[in-house]
Amino acid sequence: MKKISVLLSLIAVVGLAHADLRSDIIAANKRLEKAAMAKDIKAAETIMKETMTSNFKYMQDGKAQDLKTFMGNYTASIAMTDKVTSHSTRIISLKETGNKATAELEKKMTGTLKMPDKKPHTMDWTGVFTEEYRKVGGKWKTAVMTAGKQKFLMDGKPAKM
Repeated sequence: MKKISVLLSLIAVVGLAHADLRSDIIAANKRLEKAAMAKDIKAAETIMKETMTSNFKYMQDGKAQDLKTFMGNYTASIAMTDKVTSHSTRIISLKETGNKATAELEKKMTGTLKMPDKKPHTMDWTGVFTEEYRKVGGKWKTAVMTAGKQKFLMDGKPAKM
């Protein structure tokens, strides 16, 4: 009976630690989603600086970007939209080991684009990312984000990003 009690306690502690990171990921992404919907670039930059390590790396197609470059590209994508109609993140998987963790996330953004032809264009983007986290000063921060499969539709048709 004592062994079962210890096992259940251990499972509860592991579950709480896991829930803590899950909660942190959800909270940070909700804040980022709100900033994107409001097209508040300064808020988006602040959130990224708070939730990413100083040596953050974004990996796509074998090429790395540092935090400053990544933030510039992300905020530029928001700036080129006329309106962000939805922005969301879903946790597909999450594995925590000590002060490190890995998650697979699905991110989506829809909206209308500003284009040179001055006609309204809809966009629908979905991407799957693997994110590596580290505890820094007792807080979980994203250290590496690696882009996986992405799909971009413009006016309902596949387009290049």
